[in-house]
Amino acid sequence: MTVREENQRVLAARAPGLAAAIATAEVPPSHALAWTASGAPLLTVAGVPLQHRGDPVQDGVRWARGAADRLAAAGATRAVVVGFGLGYHVEALAARFSGTIVVVEPDLAVWRLALTTRDLSALLARVEIVTTVDAPPTAEASPAGTDERSSASQRTRVLGYAPSLLLPGDVYRRALTAWQASAARLGVRLKILVVSPMYGGSWPIAGYAARALATLGHETHLLDLSPFHDGFRALERFGARRARRGVLENRYCETLADGVVAAVEAIEPDVVLALAQAPLGPGALDAIAAAGAVRVLWFVEDYRVLTYWRDVVAHYDYVFTIQEDECVAALGAVTDARVAYLPCGFDPEIHRPLGLDAAARAEYGSEVAFVGAGYRNRRLAFRRFLDTDFRIWGSDWTGAADLARVVQRGGARITTEESVRIFNAADVNLNLHSSTYHDGVDPRGDFVNPRTFELAGCGAFQVVDRRTLLPPLFDARELALAASVAEMRDLTRYYLAHPEERVPMAGRARRRALAEHTYGHRVERLLGTVIGHEQDRFLGRARVATVGDVVRGEAKSALGRFLGRFDPTTPFALDRLVGSIVEHEGALEEPEAIFLFLHQFDEMYLREYRA
Repeated sequence: MTVREENQRVLAARAPGLAAAIATAEVPPSHALAWTASGAPLLTVAGVPLQHRGDPVQDGVRWARGAADRLAAAGATRAVVVGFGLGYHVEALAARFSGTIVVVEPDLAVWRLALTTRDLSALLARVEIVTTVDAPPTAEASPAGTDERSSASQRTRVLGYAPSLLLPGDVYRRALTAWQASAARLGVRLKILVVSPMYGGSWPIAGYAARALATLGHETHLLDLSPFHDGFRALERFGARRARRGVLENRYCETLADGVVAAVEAIEPDVVLALAQAPLGPGALDAIAAAGAVRVLWFVEDYRVLTYWRDVVAHYDYVFTIQEDECVAALGAVTDARVAYLPCGFDPEIHRPLGLDAAARAEYGSEVAFVGAGYRNRRLAFRRFLDTDFRIWGSDWTGAADLARVVQRGGARITTEESVRIFNAADVNLNLHSSTYHDGVDPRGDFVNPRTFELAGCGAFQVVDRRTLLPPLFDARELALAASVAEMRDLTRYYLAHPEERVPMAGRARRRALAEHTYGHRVERLLGTVIGHEQDRFLGRARVATVGDVVRGEAKSALGRFLGRFDPTTPFALDRLVGSIVEHEGALEEPEAIFLFLHQFDEMYLREYRA
């Protein structure tokens, strides 16, 4: 029996479908084999060698030695290795690490060459294999060849194999991020403080992000600073000149920043996630770092318009932006923080299809609608829609004389709940991104605004101006894309007359949004990046166990139902739990009886012994 046949036999016994797929995989010309003088095979993909050319075995041993040390320091029982190559490094790791090993290698041609050139039968019987980029969506999902033990009960460390991560494209990097996010969800429960601004477009995103983080199982605290906005606006009453008023506003924000630092000292979070325009200056951010928290900024603004980032990004550890390329380069030039692209999203519990009654449709409905602020480019563009049944909702439309008759409620602010009703009630929703330096459609427009995702999440049809970053997110089968205001008008008129095309497009946009663009997707990616670099720090921290830590593995049991009475942040301590049992009416359930017994045993014997 050849090496390939033996490998195939062992793999087929554990994962027959995978074995068949590997056996029939085509090997492209970009995958080249060579051999060392001693006869060890070498694999190069797209010009990138996936092991040391001189001695791949010893190179694998060196990698495994460092990996095993990191696994031991983290107390890990499960290692996820992204990138297999010919398996030298995984083979060496298996000799040093007794826990579960998951190998993530999406390229079936790599597997075929490895199984053809090396005797990996013992390793194939030992490891679990994943050939997709995405991590399993739940703790119960099991990779090929697994013994189906729940990964939720294991402490996972994700290890990237550097040569694979250097390959062209982002397949391996995306896989690394996905598994790091999965480890965040299953293996590391963080304490996270989300800091909102006082007002602005990023304020609701703070709430959406906090809910998504809590849903992932992290202990999440939202510090909502919107109640302080009235005080900030009240500074106008002093009638100070511009320079003096700026001083007053800065001092007000510094006071809020001191409050945030006080909250950090009280909560002791692992991560502080600040949204754009959160009132945090260099001093406060340095104090947050001194308290031991990782500082993360999600800058959901146009970096060309709001330039205060120049003063603060150097004081963050991670910065996520809604723009790529020039923005990432500009921020990276003034900070050592890790800077990465992360678009906005939507909250599926908020932005969803609604069944509106006749009264609601009469109040909020129209053929064409727009929800948002009255930027100059919109004031000019929307004049072309006045011959339709058009309604504008939102603030900052004062002085737009031509549009006054279609501006609703005198330009009052619209709540999120009302926005969702408007999105659902309109036949066509206009989505023209704001611009302070272009009339109509910005030809250089890059970032995609939250409204794009929120409309899609509602299953609402939209005509949106073209953005350079939009194609990977949605396509022309899901959104009506316009390169100019004239084209926006033409598309609006066309789709008003063709609901049979409009409605299916909106449905496709909603399905895409649910599959790829929720805030759950976004914060998973954010945490995947942070935990990928901070995992050892998080796993090694001293921390009091909480009810939420225990419930995650016991949600369906009697113990899980009992603990479900408590706030997940409650310390998992006998005194706290027993106090609830004493106050609870009815017959004792088994977990209650056990906790009462343990508490009495502690009171009668253990405390006396400790004394």
